[in-house]
Amino acid sequence: MALSRVRSGISPPSVIGGRGSLATQIRDHLRTRILTHEWNAGKKIPSEFDLAGQYHVSRVTVRTALKALEAQGLLDIRHGSGAYVANFGSSIRAGLQELRSITDTIREMGFEPGMTHRVVKRRGATADEALRLQIAEGEPVLYMERAILADDEVVAYSYDAVAIRDLPEKSIGEMGKGSVFGAFAKLGIFPVRALAEIHAISSMDIGWGKGRPKSGLYLLLKQLHFLRDGVPVMASDTYFVEGRFQFVIHRTL
Repeated sequence: MALSRVRSGISPPSVIGGRGSLATQIRDHLRTRILTHEWNAGKKIPSEFDLAGQYHVSRVTVRTALKALEAQGLLDIRHGSGAYVANFGSSIRAGLQELRSITDTIREMGFEPGMTHRVVKRRGATADEALRLQIAEGEPVLYMERAILADDEVVAYSYDAVAIRDLPEKSIGEMGKGSVFGAFAKLGIFPVRALAEIHAISSMDIGWGKGRPKSGLYLLLKQLHFLRDGVPVMASDTYFVEGRFQFVIHRTL
């Protein structure tokens, strides 16, 4: 897969004042700096002291941000030595603990995200969807089948059902054309957690088109997305093509 990475051009202090805690903002900005190759794989990034000076925050805040990047598999923190950029190759990498748009992850890795829709329709919820979304069977949902692309190569197929009873008509239309998370954000709705299962799948019935892998091998991320008040809003079965998308999980004693 061809890479097309461009430097962010954002000076570190500009992130302060955005959404989320200082540590979250710094984590996101450092991730962009890593993924745009400001520091190459295996190279040591600036020390906590230097980063604290760049961002005008405490070393504790920087340390929290670095730990989060280590958990995402982007940094290798060596005690007594510093933090080094992990070698994650050319595939797209995401932490299993992250809850964020797939297109955002693809973009941050330096690829051009894309999406095609095979199915977008309103229909009644199936028994399984109703159980997951905690709604009545037959209640309206927006059902979608989407192919997620990076540099025009399919990296995942997603089968999604969104509870739409309380959503504006315009927003429902936007969900059927692009990022579901983006449409939620325009409404001021932010899924804050997801219950997820991951399974290895071998099936020739998943996917469609030229991008479907001949091996039929996928990693299925089965998710239910919740708002802060615990209301489920979207059930997703996303099949990531084996070898084109890496998931990492950081384990410690």
